Amino acid sequence: MHSMKRTRKDSRWTWPLAAIAALGIAGPATAPAQEASASGIPGTAAAAPQLPAAATAAAPQIPAAADSVPPAARPAPLRLPVAASRDVHAKGQLFARGLPVTAESFSPDGFHFSYIHTVPGGFLRRKPRRCAFLVDLTTGELWPTRTPKGDATRLGGWDPTGRYVLLETSQLGLLSSLTGTMTTYHWIYDVVTSDFVPRRSFAGVRDGQRFRWKIKKTYHGAWGGEDSSLVWPLYAGELSEQYQEREQQWDRETERRQALASGLAVGSGPPPHEPLSRFLPRLDEHWTQRGQRDPVVSELFGERPIFYFRDGDEWIEIYREVEYVAVLDHGTVLLTGQGGAQVVFCPERWELLLLPPLPPAFIERLENRWDRSGTYYDEDDPLPRDLQYRRSTEPTKGAAHYFNYVTPDRSRLIVTYALGPEERILRIVDLPEAWRRAPGLDVRP
Repeated sequence: MHSMKRTRKDSRWTWPLAAIAALGIAGPATAPAQEASASGIPGTAAAAPQLPAAATAAAPQIPAAADSVPPAARPAPLRLPVAASRDVHAKGQLFARGLPVTAESFSPDGFHFSYIHTVPGGFLRRKPRRCAFLVDLTTGELWPTRTPKGDATRLGGWDPTGRYVLLETSQLGLLSSLTGTMTTYHWIYDVVTSDFVPRRSFAGVRDGQRFRWKIKKTYHGAWGGEDSSLVWPLYAGELSEQYQEREQQWDRETERRQALASGLAVGSGPPPHEPLSRFLPRLDEHWTQRGQRDPVVSELFGERPIFYFRDGDEWIEIYREVEYVAVLDHGTVLLTGQGGAQVVFCPERWELLLLPPLPPAFIERLENRWDRSGTYYDEDDPLPRDLQYRRSTEPTKGAAHYFNYVTPDRSRLIVTYALGPEERILRIVDLPEAWRRAPGLDVRP
């Protein structure tokens, strides 16, 4: 092994050339000791050892700061094919106030929707004044379920299988006007056989009290028991507590919609834009006008603006020439564009779902109402409520009436198109399977 010695020269330690050659490193035998480097510092090029080519190729390459690529812009939302839908034709005042929804309206399997509506009739015709109706959400079939006795007063809910629905009715007696009492009945309707079934096998026991199907007083029941397949009595005041909880759910609906609207905007100019959350109460609570009589709506939709979604500090263009924006519940937005074309925007999924064309009679009604020949809208033209999100509540019944309703599991959108004073279409739209979620999960933008 070669002996190595250190010599002091120019304040640097140097290795003898023989030892460097033994290690396989080519030293600068003929290079001047004071050769200038690219940096201008004398001697740095001579002192730096040269690595083999294999080691140089294996070393990671660090790109320069000038070569860094800026983050790519967020792509446009994915446009999904036209959604499947079914239309239900309604006559008279059916759905005139919107879709009546209670906590017990939808069956657990999502196939049926039930509600109570007043039907024409009188003493001579022996028909109930209030009747329960059922809608098959898969076929669009609508039919009444007239109970054997009494007027329908309340929906008691569905059993876990979604086959049986509990109906509550009341009947006045000859002396009811004097005594103030009435007879309460409960019935079980089978949607498979379209008939009322014997109720004895469904009677449940709660705290030692068996449920009574007929009683001469106000009496409420619900599905309960270990597997919720039996009907048992409710405690005094228990139904009122359920209705109070329903009011809290309505408040949470408003909070969710307000949070979603804070990231939405419409405008014709460059950003920044005013979020729709600033105008949402005005659009929800009033029958708005499209002209100069309502500067809010005229400012927002008077020039067919662009619909934007806020992603951080950036406003992303989603849809052009918007006629109206309805911020729905459960993280969805209904957009009505030129010619009445409608899409549903889901920010969580970053997708646009195309809806089927509007009914021809409704399109004709829009064309007659909206002035499309000029650059403004007729100031006397009320905005059709069928394009809005509307919710009116009945706290004493635990019910709410909706225009443009999304089911809690986000499986369906139910919209209403008025064709005349006593004619309208209820359209049931199937939302994508990927949009569906647990009903109790809140959606935040």
